[in-house]
Amino acid sequence: MEKSISKVPIDTADNNIEKNALAHFSAGRYKDAAELYKYLLKREDNSFHRQQLAQCYLQRAFGMSAKGMPKEAGVLWENYAEWAEPPLIALDAYILWQLSAKNTQKAYAGLAQLTAKQLDEEYPELAVTLGFLLICGATELAAHIPADSALLVHWAVVQEALLVYQKNQNNDCELALQKLPFRSAFRDFRSLLKAQLISSSSVEQAQAILGKIPVSSPYRCLADAVLATMQQGADFVHTVLSLDSGLRRNVERAKGLSKSQIEFLQALQKLQDQPSAKAQFLCVLKHKSMFGNDAAQAYCLGILVDYPAGLKDYLKQFAAKGSIEEHRIQALLYEQAENIYEAGFCWWRCIDLLELQRPENDKKIALILRRMAARVSLEESIELIIDSLNYDSDDRDSYLKILNYYQQTQANPSEYQAWLETSLQNFPADIDFLARAAKSATDKKAFKKATGYAAKLLKIDPVNSLAKQLLFASHMSHARRLIKTEKFHLVAKEIQAAEQLMLEKTLRYQAELLRGFYIWVAEDKLLGMQQIVAAVEKLNQDPVNAQFQISMETALLELPSASFMRALPASKEHLLSPAQLTRLMTLIKQYAEQVPDSALICQALDKIKLPIKKSIQQQDFSEDLLLAWCQLMADSRNFELLRHCAKPAQAKWQKPIWMYFRVFAESNGDANNLNMTSVFNLQFAQNSALQDADQKTAFLIGRFLESTLDHQNPFNEDFLGEDFPLDEFSYDVFDELFAHVPEKQMHKIGLKVQDILMDTDPDKFINDMVRQYSKKIESKRLLALFNNPVFMSAVACVKAAELLKIDISISVEDIVYRFENDTPQTSLPFF
Repeated sequence: MEKSISKVPIDTADNNIEKNALAHFSAGRYKDAAELYKYLLKREDNSFHRQQLAQCYLQRAFGMSAKGMPKEAGVLWENYAEWAEPPLIALDAYILWQLSAKNTQKAYAGLAQLTAKQLDEEYPELAVTLGFLLICGATELAAHIPADSALLVHWAVVQEALLVYQKNQNNDCELALQKLPFRSAFRDFRSLLKAQLISSSSVEQAQAILGKIPVSSPYRCLADAVLATMQQGADFVHTVLSLDSGLRRNVERAKGLSKSQIEFLQALQKLQDQPSAKAQFLCVLKHKSMFGNDAAQAYCLGILVDYPAGLKDYLKQFAAKGSIEEHRIQALLYEQAENIYEAGFCWWRCIDLLELQRPENDKKIALILRRMAARVSLEESIELIIDSLNYDSDDRDSYLKILNYYQQTQANPSEYQAWLETSLQNFPADIDFLARAAKSATDKKAFKKATGYAAKLLKIDPVNSLAKQLLFASHMSHARRLIKTEKFHLVAKEIQAAEQLMLEKTLRYQAELLRGFYIWVAEDKLLGMQQIVAAVEKLNQDPVNAQFQISMETALLELPSASFMRALPASKEHLLSPAQLTRLMTLIKQYAEQVPDSALICQALDKIKLPIKKSIQQQDFSEDLLLAWCQLMADSRNFELLRHCAKPAQAKWQKPIWMYFRVFAESNGDANNLNMTSVFNLQFAQNSALQDADQKTAFLIGRFLESTLDHQNPFNEDFLGEDFPLDEFSYDVFDELFAHVPEKQMHKIGLKVQDILMDTDPDKFINDMVRQYSKKIESKRLLALFNNPVFMSAVACVKAAELLKIDISISVEDIVYRFENDTPQTSLPFF
C-alpha cells in the first residue's frame, strides 16, 4: 500500500535538495538521503524520487543484515516494499531474515508469494537454507513451500536416505543419494552423508569430500563437526573450538572424551576470549598432562618472556631451585628487559655450573658465550667469541666474525694473520678462508703464496672469479719482473698463462697491453707502440683513464712514460663522466694490489689531477660516488685530491663522514697535525654519527682521534692519566682562573661545556664568541687566542657558567688578559 503524499508548492531550492539527496545516496549515506527524498515527495510525487527512496530502504536493510540485525533488516525491507514498484528485489533475503528473527508468520507470508519456479531457479540460496532447516527438524516449513517445487521432491529422497542410514543400510543409503541431482538444494547434505559412509574405509577421502563443502553453505558447521570426529591432536582442537556449544557437545560424546579432556577444551575456549600471556601460561601448567611434560615445559619457558611473574611457578613445576635452568631463565628475562648487565651475570653463573661437567657441556658453554657476544659492544663481543672457541673450536661463523673484526678495524694486522692461519688449519678447504688468504698474501706482495692459495681455490671452485683475478695479477706481476730483468724468452709464456684463465674482456686487453710493452722493449718499438695504443684504447674510453694506466704500467716496468703519453690524446680539457670516474677507481684498486706502496699511484694521479679536479668541480656526481672516491683517495694517501673533493662535499651535504674526510685531508692523515678546532669538529661529527646510528663513520673518527694521545677528548672524565702528562703551567693557569669556584659548581660547568661543544659546531662557537666580544676585544686577537686549546676551554667554561646562571666572577676579558700576558698554553685543562 502506497503512502499518501500531501502536495506542497514547489520551491526553487528543491533542485539543491535533490542534488544533496543524490550526493548522500552516492556516498552510501542512505538514511540522510531517505530523509531528503521523503521531503521532496511531500512537495511533489515523482517516480524517480520514489525509486530512490525505496533503494535507500533496501540498502539500509542489507546493512542491518551485515551487522547481524535480521529483525531490523526485515522492517526496512517492508518499507522498501511500500515504495518500490513490482517485482520486488530480495524477497528471498526478507524470508531468511524473518526466519532468523523467528518471525515465522511473516516468513510464511513471504513463502506464500513464491512460485515453485522462483524457489527452484531464482532463489537457490533460499532453497538450500530451507532444506537445511527441514533436516534440522523444522518440518512444519514443508506445508508452506510450493507443493510442486523440486525442493519438496528432493526432501522425500533425503528422508528415505536418512531412514536407511539410521538402519546402517549403507548400500541402500548410497542408492538413495544417487537420486539427488547435481544441482539439488540438498547437494551439500549429499556430500556430508557420503563422507560419513566412507569414513570407516578412508578417512582421507572423507575429509577431502567434507573440505569441498563451501564456507557459505549452512551445512559447513555440520561438516566441521563430522570432520572433528575424524581428527586427532591439534587439528581436532582447532576444528572443535570453532563449533558452537551444541555441536561441540555432540562431538565430545561421539569421540567419548573424558571429563579432564572436556575441561581442557573448555579452558582452551576461554583462552580464545582472553589470550593473555598469564592465562596461557596457567592453562598449560594446569593441563600439562595433555601436552606432555616436555612440550609444556618448552611452551612455558617461551612465554615467560611475556609473563616473567610465572618464573616461580615454572621452577616449581619443571626445575629445581638454584639449577642451571633457573639462571638460564633469569638471563633470558633480563635480556627481554634489555638489562644486559644482569643477563650477563646470570649467564656466567650458568657457565660456572656447566664447567663442573666438562667436556660434555663444552658445546653449551660455547653457545652461551656466542649469545652473550651478540648483545655487547664490538670489542667485548670478539673477546667472548674468541673465548667460545676454547670450548667449541669447529664453529666456522666465529672465525669469520673474528677475521671481519680485525680486517675492518685494522686494529692488529698480525692478529688477523694469526687467526687466518688458524682458520685455514681448521677449515683447509673452505672457499672463504682460502680467498682471504690469497688476498692477504697479495696485499703483502707475496705473489707465490697468493698463487698457491688461488690455485687451491680454483680446484675446489673452478669458476671462482676472485681466484682467477689473483692468478691473473700474479702472472702479470711475474711477467713485468721478467721484462725488467730481460728474461724475454719466458715473458710470452707468462702472459699466455694469464690469458688462458678466461677472464673478462678488460683483463684480456690488459694482457694485450703488457704484450705490447714486451714487444716495445724486446723486439720492435714501432709495432710495440701501435699495440700499446690499441690495447689502451680498448681498455679505456677516455684519455684520463688511458693516461693513468700508461703511467702505472711504465712505472711498474721502470720505463720513461713521456713517449707513450705523446701517443695518447690530451686529457687536460676532458671532463670525466660517472662511468669514467668509476673506471678510474677500478684501475686504482687493481694497481693498488700490485704495487708495494701508494707512492706510484699518487705519482700517476698527479699527472692527471687537473682533469680530475675539473670533473669533480663541474660534474654533478652522486654523493655515493664521491664517498667511494674520497675513501679511495684516503687509502691511497692522496691528500690533495681528497681535499679538493671533501671540502665542497662537506659544505654541500653536512654529514659526519664528510667532516671526517675534510679534516683527515687537511691534516694529511696525521692526527698530530690537528688543531683544537679540528678536534672539536671531529668530536661533534662522531657524536652526530652515533646519533644517526652510523657506526662505521663513528669508528673511523674514533680511530683517527685515538691515533695520538695528544688529541683525546678534553671533556672525558678519565682522559687524564699517568700516561698523559700535562704541562705544569697549564695546571697553574687553569687553577688560578677557576680555583675559587666550588667543586660541585665546577662539575656542573664541565658537563655543560660538553653539551655546548657536542651540540654546537666548534667553528660556529668560535665565531659567535668573536662576534659577541668584537666591540671590546679586537677580532684578530680573539681568533689568534682561540688557536690555543686552553684558552678555548676557559672561554667555554665562562659561557657554560652564564647559561647555568652561576656567578663565577670571571669574564672573557679576564681570560684574554691572562693569556696575552703569559706564555700561550698547548695542553688541555682539567675538569
